[in-house]
Parts: sequence; C-alpha cells; structure tokens
Amino acid sequence: MKVRKKGLVILTILSVMAWILTQNNLLLFLVFFAVTRWIDLFLVLRNIPKLKVERYITKTRLFVDEKAKMVFRISHTGNMKLFLKLQPSLSPVRFFKKDSERIILDPLSSRKLEFIFSYGTRGRKILKDFSITFEDTFATFSVQKVFEVEDEVIVFPEYLPITFYKESLKELLPGRKSPLKLLEDNTMLKGLRDYNGEPMNRIHWKASARYGKLLVKEHDHTALGKVRIFLDLNLPKKAELGEVWKELRKHYEEEVVKLVASVVKELKERHTPVELVVIGEKVWKNNEKDWVSDFELLATVKGTDFPSFDTRDILEVHRFDPSDTVLIFCVHLTMQELPLLLKMRSKVSKLIVFVIPYGLRDPNTKPFRSYLLMRRDLQDLLEKAKLLEENHVIVRGIRENMTFQEALDSVP
Repeated sequence: MKVRKKGLVILTILSVMAWILTQNNLLLFLVFFAVTRWIDLFLVLRNIPKLKVERYITKTRLFVDEKAKMVFRISHTGNMKLFLKLQPSLSPVRFFKKDSERIILDPLSSRKLEFIFSYGTRGRKILKDFSITFEDTFATFSVQKVFEVEDEVIVFPEYLPITFYKESLKELLPGRKSPLKLLEDNTMLKGLRDYNGEPMNRIHWKASARYGKLLVKEHDHTALGKVRIFLDLNLPKKAELGEVWKELRKHYEEEVVKLVASVVKELKERHTPVELVVIGEKVWKNNEKDWVSDFELLATVKGTDFPSFDTRDILEVHRFDPSDTVLIFCVHLTMQELPLLLKMRSKVSKLIVFVIPYGLRDPNTKPFRSYLLMRRDLQDLLEKAKLLEENHVIVRGIRENMTFQEALDSVP
C-alpha cells in the first residue's frame, strides 16, 4: 500500500509553526484542520484493507480489435464511506469510453464495474495488476492499494475472407487399387443414394430397411490430399538486403501472418488436412484439425533479421507425400532456391510459392499507384519461374498494389 502524505506533513508543520509564532486563534483552526486530515488518513488506512476486489476477463482469446469485458466485483466490509478511483490495469491496453472510474462505497456494500477493452496487435498479452486509490478531498494525502494479479489474453491475427481452391486433387482410376486413401473422407457423410453395385460395406443397412430399398453412403470429399504450409518469417540468411529490407520485413511479418491465417481457416473449415510449419526465431509446427490451434500459434510467432538456421535446410529434410500440395510464403527468393523447389516438386503433387516483399493491398481499399519496385534479381527470377508452371511449380510475386485473392486467382 502506497501512502502519499507530503502535502499533509507540510500543512501540519507550517500551521503549527505559524500558530506558535503568532498565537493567532485563526491559525489554530488551521491546526485543527490538519488534525482532522490525520484522523481521516488513519481511518482510511484501517478501512482500505477491508476491501475485497476480484477481476475476471470475459474472453481470453480475442481477434485483433475485438472487444472484451474486464469485470470487477468490489465488496467493502469496513465502517467508513470511501471515495475511490479504480484503475483497471497497470499494463498497456486499449480501453473504450473509460480507462478508470470513480466510485463511492458505503459501509458493508458491494459494486460491480465493467470496462471494455481490446488490442490492436496480435500476440500473447498479459493484463497485470490493478489499483484502487483514495484521494483526500482537500488533496492533502492519497492512499493507493495495488492488487497483484495476472491474466493472459491471446490475441489472434486478423484474417481475410478468401476463396482457396488451389490444392491438388488426386483421382483414383476405375478398376485399379491404390494404397492411398484419397478418394473419400469416411468421417464426413454427405448423404445417401441408390445402390448401384457398390461394395457391401458401403450399404447403409438401417436406412435401407427403413425405405425398403438398398441405399449406399455417399461421403463428402473425393480425392483430397494434404496441404502443407511453410511460413518463412526470416530474412534469407545469405542475402544482403540492407537496412531498408529489415524494416520492410517487420511489416511483411504482420501481413503474411494474416494471409496464412486466412488460408488455414478457409481450408480447415472445409475439413482439408493442413500442416502448418512456421520458420522464425525457431521452428513451430502444428497439424491439429481445428484452426483455433493454428491461430494460437500464429498469434505469437516472430521472425528475425539474423536467423541461426537456413530455411533451405528445413525444407530439404522435411518428409512429403506424393498427394501433398505445398504452399511457401517468404519475403525474398533467389536463383539459388530454384533447384530446391524442383527437388521438392518431385516429391509432391503441387508447389506454390508466394513472395511478398512489400506487403499487399487490403481488399477493402481501391487500387493505387505504387512507386515501389521489386529487386532486379527477384524480377528476373519471377520471369524464369514462369517456365516451371507446366510442372506445377508456381511462383508468384505479390506487389503492394495487389490483393491476396488477386494473387490466388492467377494461380492455375
């Protein structure tokens, strides 16, 4: 508990000294006033510990700019009326309408207070201590009690409404057996249809008995392979891009996290198997079925200008399946990576690389004139990469005046 009484001490010393020197009865009232302030301080110090305050957060998982409530329950068991100021959090957070509130607590009373807050950036946020302060009406002293608590809030990245149907589909040929179970997802029942010579294990016996004819199960997806997404947040280890590109990388990091979050959410809501690998300060991997776990990962990942490992080494040792569609998001690409891309393509069904050096245009804004040019070596690489598209190695450089959907629509 912090007690600030400098003003009261000065008032007491001056009033007592003035009265002793002058023996003026008017100054005696000033001494009496100082005494009443000391009594008030004593009573406040006795009653403040009798306050019980609880704080809880209505949502601990938020999107950027999503609002949540910070709720306080205050109970006062003391015998003194208190005029208090509540500071809901001592850590940086964006509040709406009010960032503090003055309250009056009667003896043996309780109050409930709510504060609306949000965050403007993704990440793991810690809501630390809050405080209650009693300020003397005459500003002679104040008493502050800090309540030590800690609440964690995970702020998910933003995502864009996109349409992504660029994954490779593998169709099984009639009359041939295949070791790959790519034709249907047996866990997703789409409906029923009339029997037409299918295997006996496809018959839905209960439905057949009910309708008096043979009906077979029809599953949702046909021939859907896995999508593997590699998100590279680092600058290339051996590329000399200068200080300007290091600043651009920070902007790229936020933009590309938003894009990957959009792709993952869209794919997983269609029950597409997705594995996400993020390469930054370290390597993170997630292949859970729900997109929430991916958003929790993307909320906290960070890249670096000076990586301790090479992205190419990670891609070379990664295991792939022939049915995979691989997406790579990076800030820069050089001719030295082309042999690696060709090697990866020999192991997978389709390979798409998105190079995003400057970020991209928000779909809610109109096209604008851009004065930023891609590096000459990157322009040359994009021209040469067009020859690889016949072999399903697709490289797209996204300019700042493009939306991500426009870049996707250009992918065959």
